Amino acid sequence: MSEQVKLPIKSARDIAETHGWDQVIVVARKVGDDGFEHVVTYGKDAAHCEAAARAGNAIKHHLMKWPCSLFDSALRILGVGRDGENPRALSVTLNTEASDLDIRMVHDLLTPPTYSPAAVERGA
Repeated sequence: MSEQVKLPIKSARDIAETHGWDQVIVVARKVGDDGFEHVVTYGKDAAHCEAAARAGNAIKHHLMKWPCSLFDSALRILGVGRDGENPRALSVTLNTEASDLDIRMVHDLLTPPTYSPAAVERGA
């Protein structure tokens, strides 16, 4: 499986500054069995950041079929580590106590997407 490298926000910012855009949304896909998707957004100020983020989320959900639960939570992951007693388990540190909905959202995030990039390529 190929290494999943995410685009930094700086890449979107560089596009905006070089070409004079207020908002930039970049969709990157690695297609095939080892495929993955990434969306990065940039806005030149807080209002443009918010608008670009909303557009990026719409692209992720409606076009790329990512579960909407990923966008409904203020939960943020602060760190991930190994569980010393179970090599197949991870310990996740969150910014707040997780609700049952948050736990389901994390589960959805860690399971394969509804439509893999390979399935999307086939027209699923």
